[in-house]
Amino acid sequence: MEFVKKLNQCKVQEGELALFWLGQAGFIIKNSRGKTLVVDPYLSDAVERICGLKRLMMPVMEAEDLNPDLIVISHHDEDHLDMDIIPDIMKRNPNTRILAPDTSFKMCKEAGISEKQLLLFNKGTKVELDEYKLEAVFADHGDHAKDAIGMLVETEGHLIYFAGDTSFQCDRMQYAASKDIDILVLPINGEYGNMNSYEGVDLVKLVTPKLTIPSHFWTFIRHGSDPYTFDREMRIEAPNMPFYFMCQGEMIKWNGSMLNP
Repeated sequence: MEFVKKLNQCKVQEGELALFWLGQAGFIIKNSRGKTLVVDPYLSDAVERICGLKRLMMPVMEAEDLNPDLIVISHHDEDHLDMDIIPDIMKRNPNTRILAPDTSFKMCKEAGISEKQLLLFNKGTKVELDEYKLEAVFADHGDHAKDAIGMLVETEGHLIYFAGDTSFQCDRMQYAASKDIDILVLPINGEYGNMNSYEGVDLVKLVTPKLTIPSHFWTFIRHGSDPYTFDREMRIEAPNMPFYFMCQGEMIKWNGSMLNP
């Protein structure tokens, strides 16, 4: 597939990173050492199989072509912890490590994933692997995923804040917001307890990142979202804060500002 070719052939210079959107909440980061970290990859039809919700946006790659160095899971919902693909990825790649909070960690262990490949990643945990510094931070995804996390990911001297599936909680997000965030990735679908476009703009104003990338929209009919509302409200409420809507399968490069792919 064209996306796989683009990912594999992507050359990243020292001091920059490449960011790819898989769709939904899934992103791949590649650093100058060629090390790849993937967040919440959803590449199967597990949600339709389990919940009856057909995916509207097709995967940009086959699961067998995903061979990351690190996988980071924010919580155990099927579109974040895709157990139709994760065990096979881990079996094919014995050096791949997966970081996950309690429930996801237990599900991976029960699926037979080697404990040597698993790292517990609850709120407050800090890990440094493959030139990536990671910290699990607060997220509020309701009672059904009490251990859901956001995450701070640093590589090449640049810090990305993945808010995760979460409502907007100004006081409890202050810690992450206090960091010097290069890129903020946030949900805007406004369903299942997640921020909508208006609340997403509130988070942008709290964090004041150098760049904001909205995500978690258009994958399922029930996931709602209105990207145009986010676009409009950003222009009104935060006119000096850059944001960018990525296409599924698109790559951007970052060295302190966004570079052309």
